[in-house]
Amino acid sequence: MDFLAVLLFALAVSTDGFMVGVAYGIKKIRVPMLSLAVIALASASAVTVSMVCGQGLAAFFSESVSSSIGALLLIAIGVFFLGRAVREGLSQVNGNSNELLTLKVRPLGIIIKILKEPSSADLDSSGEISPRESFFLGLALALDALGAGVGVAMAGFNIPLTALCVGGLKLVLINLGFMIAATISNKYVKNVSSVLPGIIFILIGIGRFI
Repeated sequence: MDFLAVLLFALAVSTDGFMVGVAYGIKKIRVPMLSLAVIALASASAVTVSMVCGQGLAAFFSESVSSSIGALLLIAIGVFFLGRAVREGLSQVNGNSNELLTLKVRPLGIIIKILKEPSSADLDSSGEISPRESFFLGLALALDALGAGVGVAMAGFNIPLTALCVGGLKLVLINLGFMIAATISNKYVKNVSSVLPGIIFILIGIGRFI
């Protein structure tokens, strides 16, 4: 059961990789294996760092209290994700701008831009994501995993196994997105990718109480 929960968590934080794969497949943007490895490593590293922080916080509480706090945190993050998906959907219907922030710090600005539009990671418009560009893409794809990593660590998840599953699933889903890019609606992928993580986080959190 714990291994299934780890896989579900990894799926929740990796669905954006599938969306990226579809977007790149449609726009014929190549992602070499080295760049894919950098993306997976960035995601796994982000989860590891956040889980280590969560494990440190868990040390201040008993095992049962820590598990409950972690579960509640996952539920809260899931609700936040669902709320964000609803806001983005309403924004698209109303035709409003969906930009987050304009940042003066160039690296952070690039990451935020990539988070909203994955294809912008191709900074030099070469049609291929270089290892340098994949570093920024990996950071953008890892942002959603930070808070959730704290939650699952406090809930008692194994850090190496979770990080390995996140990195592995990120690779699989990006490649799967490439494979079916020509047969699926990009809008449909965005809708599913924005809703699914929230649902999974909520289910995992509830599952820790059962």
